[in-house]
Amino acid sequence: MPTYKGVPVPDELEYETSLFLVPGCYRSDLKSVIIPEGLIRDRIKQLAREIHNEIGDKPLIMLCVLKGSYRFFTALVDELTVARHTCKSPLVVDFVRAKSYENTESTGTLELIGLASLDELKDQNVLVVDDIVDSGVTMSRLITTIRNLGAKQCWTSLLLSKRVPRKVEVPENFVAFNIPDKFIVGYGLDYNQKFRDLNHICVMSDSGIEKYKST
Repeated sequence: MPTYKGVPVPDELEYETSLFLVPGCYRSDLKSVIIPEGLIRDRIKQLAREIHNEIGDKPLIMLCVLKGSYRFFTALVDELTVARHTCKSPLVVDFVRAKSYENTESTGTLELIGLASLDELKDQNVLVVDDIVDSGVTMSRLITTIRNLGAKQCWTSLLLSKRVPRKVEVPENFVAFNIPDKFIVGYGLDYNQKFRDLNHICVMSDSGIEKYKST
């Protein structure tokens, strides 16, 4: 069995949505809350300190993988700026979307959309910030691509690590929470572009899944 990092969210832990502020348009689409916003933010504060303690005062590029990690990324940058207040080395932020090549199955690389120049990552320390890892396939290809571009060092910071078997094992250096295998949305994570604005991480209801299913 793999060892999952981050604060464990027990399989059986679910809170009624009525106990939290949830947009009315979503309430019937959600089964439960599993990680309230306050807990997310407090964990990110500590995660930023874990990152700083490990990486130290080095020049660092924080790479936000859009779209799902945008809220996690923003909060983490804020907290890491506080943790690095005595640092003399710069912190740079950048944003990418990962697009598969037609032959990505054979190359294991991705096209990074958003960087002004791929040379931006050469000889740099890169912290990849993403929302969730489950199969590990996309993250593996992303890390491979970044290393092939000549990054000096590469770490990952993840909001969620799902407790499911990985198709590909990937580095999970800094993880906020590890969660059970449930259909979750919120805090940047979407279902067909909905629910990114939801403050809590929630489990979808069966009716919600059906309602927003792509046709």
